[in-house]
Amino acid sequence: MIKALLFDLDDTLLGNDMRVFLPAYFQAVAGHFPDLDGASLVRHLMAGTRAMLANTDPARPLRQVFLDNFPPAQDGRAAQMWARFEAFYSTEFARLRVHTQPRPAARLALEWAFAAGYRVVVATSPLFPLAAILERLNWAGADGLPFDLITHIENCRFAKPHPEYLAEILARLGLRPEEALLIGNDWSDDMVPAARLGMPHYWVTEAGQAPPSDQAQPLNCGPLEAFLPWAQQALGGLEPPHPPPTSIPPLLLGHLACLLDELTDLPAALWTRRPAAAEWSLTEVVCHLRDVDQDVNQARVSAVLEGENPFLTGADTDPWVGERDYQAQSGPRALADFAAGRQRLYARLTALPPEAWQRPARHALFGPTTLAEIMGWALDHDRIHLQQVRATLRQVHSAAQG
Repeated sequence: MIKALLFDLDDTLLGNDMRVFLPAYFQAVAGHFPDLDGASLVRHLMAGTRAMLANTDPARPLRQVFLDNFPPAQDGRAAQMWARFEAFYSTEFARLRVHTQPRPAARLALEWAFAAGYRVVVATSPLFPLAAILERLNWAGADGLPFDLITHIENCRFAKPHPEYLAEILARLGLRPEEALLIGNDWSDDMVPAARLGMPHYWVTEAGQAPPSDQAQPLNCGPLEAFLPWAQQALGGLEPPHPPPTSIPPLLLGHLACLLDELTDLPAALWTRRPAAAEWSLTEVVCHLRDVDQDVNQARVSAVLEGENPFLTGADTDPWVGERDYQAQSGPRALADFAAGRQRLYARLTALPPEAWQRPARHALFGPTTLAEIMGWALDHDRIHLQQVRATLRQVHSAAQG
C-alpha cells in the first residue's frame, strides 16, 4: 500500500515557469554580487548547477559539488561565498515571488494527505538551499506543514533526473519504491525516473495531454485540481506491482548515500558508544554492513553470474561482530570501505543485461531463487540496518547531550 506521497514543487504545487523565473533569479543574484562580473557569474552558476545535475558520486553532497565547480568559491573562499548566498536567500530572494503563481489545490491536497496519515515529502530538485525552498513553499501557500522531508542542496547527493535521487529519499523514509507515490509535472525529471525505480507516479499536466513517450506509465494524469478527488478514491485500494530488477542498483546506491549523510562528520566519541550493553555501536553496524556486502552480497553475485545454478549456503553474520572484533576497528574507515565496495557492486549490477537478473541459484534455506531475489534480500538487509543507525544516532546523541 502507498505510505508516502512525494510532491514536486515548481509547476506542481507552485506555478513557476522556469523560462521566466530563472532570468529574474540570475539578475537578482548578480545584483547581490556587484563585485563580480554579471555575465561571468551566471556562467559560473550554470557550471555549478550542471555539475550537481551530473553528479553520480554518493560520497559528495550537492553543496560540495556546487562549490567545487563555482570558481568564485575557490582558493579558500567557499565559506565566505556560501555565507553571501545565504544572505541573498534570507533578504532578496522573496522579491522573486511576483514571477510565480499560487495554486489553491496545493494546500488542499497536502492537508488531506497529512490528515489521511500519509508521510509527505517535498521532492523538489535539490539545487537550492533549504531557505529558498521554504520561501517557495510559502509562495505556494504550503508553509507551516509538518513535512517528513524536504530535499535541498545540503541534504542530497543526487539530483533529478537520476533515479538515485528518489532512492535516496526512500532510504531516508525506510520505504520500498512501491510504497510511495510521486506527484510531479516534468515528464523527464519526475515520471521517467519514478518509472525506472518502480515507483507509482501521477503526472500533473493539462487535461487531455497525452504522454510524450512510453518510458513511464502514470497511474493518472491531469491538472493538480484533479489529483485530490482521484487520490481520495484510488489510493486506498491501490496495489502497485513489485519494482523491476533494474531498480536494484539505484536503490543500493540510494541506501549508501543515506548512510553517508547520516554518519559523515560524526564526532569520534559517538562511533563506539552503544545505546545499551547488548546493542551494537555505529562502528559495529557499519563493519557489519561492509562485511556482508563483501563476503555475502558480492560473493553471491559472482557465484550466480559466473556459475550455473550454484548452491548458496546460508550466512549467519551476526556473530562476526565479536569474532572479528568490530568494536576495535575504525568506524570512518569501515564506512569508506563499505562505500567503495558498494559502488563496485553498483557498477557491476548496472552493467548487466536484463536477462541476467533471472539467472538461477539454489539457496540452502530458501530453495530455488534468482539473482533479482537475492539482491532484494540485500536491500531488505540495508533497510533494517539503516533504521538501526537512525535509532542508534538518536540514542547516542541524546546520551551525549544529557
